Amino acid sequence: LVKDMYSEVGRPSIDPVILVKLTFIQYTFGIRSMRKTIEEAETNMAYRWFLGYGFHDKVPHFSTFGKN
Repeated sequence: LVKDMYSEVGRPSIDPVILVKLTFIQYTFGIRSMRKTIEEAETNMAYRWFLGYGFHDKVPHFSTFGKN
């Protein structure tokens, strides 16, 4: 829907759906920090499946959610 709006320079973007799904995991399972949520997503295969990541795919860094 908005893929044409992304810049071709700089770092590759992270799909906004992934960011919403990570927040959903955090809220649903009562995880209190995004750092912990990312740690869980790195090792929990159910979370990785929900996010659409394979075994060797990298999940976003927790600082992606940092406040500016």
